[in-house]
Amino acid sequence: MRLHHQHPQSRVFRYNIGKYQWHGSSRYYLGKDLPGIPGVLAVYAERRQGRNGPYTFLMSITLN
Repeated sequence: MRLHHQHPQSRVFRYNIGKYQWHGSSRYYLGKDLPGIPGVLAVYAERRQGRNGPYTFLMSITLN
């Protein structure tokens, strides 16, 4: 969240409305490059736990 604090005008949003089953460790998700999307500073996986097991939301930090 350091990036979010470095850009006070940025906001955190869910990248999409999907909910994905969590597989493996966070190392698998770190450092993945995405094609440039205007206004998006970063996309990250936020891990959660539900009745049906662990899952993740894709979150984004945007300048819009």
